[in-house]
Amino acid sequence: MKSAIRAAPLALLILLLGFPQLSETIYAPALTEIAQAYRVSPGQAQLTMSVYFLAFAFGVVCWGRCADVYGRRPALLAALVCYGVGAVLAVMSRDFAALLLARLLLAFGASAGSVVVQTMLRDRYQGPALLTVFATVSAVLSLSPALGPPLGALLVAGFGHQGVFAALCALALLLLTLSCLFAGESRPADLPPPVALGAVAARMARDPRVLATVWLVAGFNLLLFGFYTLAPFTLQLLGMPPWLFGLSGLLVAAGGLFGGAVNRRLAARGGGERLPRLALMAAGAAALVQLLSGWPGLWQPVAVGVLLLSQLAISAAFGCAIPPLLAGALRDYRQVQGTAGALLGLMYYLLIAGGLGLLGAAYQPYTLYQPMAMALLCAAMWPAARRLGR
Repeated sequence: MKSAIRAAPLALLILLLGFPQLSETIYAPALTEIAQAYRVSPGQAQLTMSVYFLAFAFGVVCWGRCADVYGRRPALLAALVCYGVGAVLAVMSRDFAALLLARLLLAFGASAGSVVVQTMLRDRYQGPALLTVFATVSAVLSLSPALGPPLGALLVAGFGHQGVFAALCALALLLLTLSCLFAGESRPADLPPPVALGAVAARMARDPRVLATVWLVAGFNLLLFGFYTLAPFTLQLLGMPPWLFGLSGLLVAAGGLFGGAVNRRLAARGGGERLPRLALMAAGAAALVQLLSGWPGLWQPVAVGVLLLSQLAISAAFGCAIPPLLAGALRDYRQVQGTAGALLGLMYYLLIAGGLGLLGAAYQPYTLYQPMAMALLCAAMWPAARRLGR
């Protein structure tokens, strides 16, 4: 298959894949200040996280379908414009409703960084090469948690939550400029017209492999973003300063880098497909250890150490599991990569949004709340891991 225009450089695709995660992790340190500035409860402040993923879910359908119908490049550029509008609105927002609308636009635009860019990668690579690329991307993307929380904490300390919103504006302008200059069209010119959305959705809804993948991808993302949602408040309950949460991103990144390295090694040997199940076992063990951080009477520095080190292991499990899950999910949907990728994203982002919403709605100001949520989530993921391993 030949592409109509030269595809975007891999470095730009990695940057575009990483910016939704960077955009969200840079925002997390501002949650406690947002709760104060907009006079809302911690649970309502956490709602901005679940709203983000809800809009993200519908965004992947829109941009994924546009990528199949109109091309990868037009879909990407339109999405980045939407993201920029959301960033400007966030800066201008003066009430919580306006902030929620800004978050919807930010998420809707950022979703193209997932579905359109993954489609571009699937246009260019297949089979073991695709798994290797996803493993490489996963390792590099592990740096965004290292950059996001510390950068967000610095911006909040220096400029308040408005500093974070201004940084998102700058990020939108940078990505739109680079994409206009370097992002070519990767859609193979000889692909047939896209199949109807409903037909693809019906096929995927009956595919056990797709359904198991959706549940596991959503679960591993909840293990990661549940930390970003809950940890600022858990560390506050443990008497820790806000900057500690920013530094915790370094641990999360270290875990992700390790997971990505393991992935690359096993992908080269053809053993990447068994990783999700092993990764879930490791995450479950780490979640059980994390329960110790809420032990009554435990010295607070020790509790913080247990909380963060167990999250390091959970992040490593995330880095191990996600590349083979995403690389193998759509191997039978080659002719409808954009549409199938959009529907796949819709399903797991809806689950992520619902899960984060549940975490926020059920939130209780106890140190044991976060580790209990992580342990229960790992248990809920196990049936899907067993089905995928068959």
